[in-house]
Amino acid sequence: MIGWIILGLCLLGFAWLLWTPLRVEIDSENGIFRAEWRHLCAVQWLPEEGLDRMRVEAPFFRRTVQLAGLSKPQNRSKQKEEETKPARPSKKKQSFSAKMMWRLGRNLLRTFKIKRLQIWWDSDDFIWNAQVYPLASVVNTLGVGRVWINFTGRRELALLVENRPGRIIWAVLYTFITKRSMS
Repeated sequence: MIGWIILGLCLLGFAWLLWTPLRVEIDSENGIFRAEWRHLCAVQWLPEEGLDRMRVEAPFFRRTVQLAGLSKPQNRSKQKEEETKPARPSKKKQSFSAKMMWRLGRNLLRTFKIKRLQIWWDSDDFIWNAQVYPLASVVNTLGVGRVWINFTGRRELALLVENRPGRIIWAVLYTFITKRSMS
C-alpha cells in the first residue's frame, strides 16, 4: 500500500514538472532579463551591477554569480599537442533527413506561447520611421503583439515567452512517431 502511495506521489511530481512553465522575460524599460522554470529555479542577468553578473535562484538558495572568473585556463602543452595532431577525415553519419529536422523545428516553435510582445521603436530617421509605420500597423492587426513606431527616440522591448516541458517532449515524440509527408 505504501509503495502505491509513493509511486503515485512520484508520478504526481513528474506530471507537475512537465506542466510547470518555462518562461523567458525581457523588459528593457524595467531592466528585467530573466529565464525561469516557475517555482523551481531562475537565472536573471544583472546589467546594472556588471555585464557578467547573474543571479541564480532556487528554493532556499539565492546567489549572485560573476561569470568572468568561472573559466579555467587550458594547459598550453595540451593546446600545442592538439595543434600538431593530423586531421582525420571524419565519417559523418546522417541520422535525420533535412525534412525531419524541418518538421522538428516547426513543431518545437509551435509549442512556444508569446504572452506579451511590445516594441517601441525609433530609427532616428523620420523617413524610415514613416515607411515602417504601415508594417507596424499590419503586425498590430495580427494580434501577436503591439509595435509602436515613435519619433521621440524611445527604444524598448517587453517580451514574455512561455513553454512547458511536456509540450516540448510531445512535439519531439510527435515528429518522430508520425510519418506524414510534407506538402
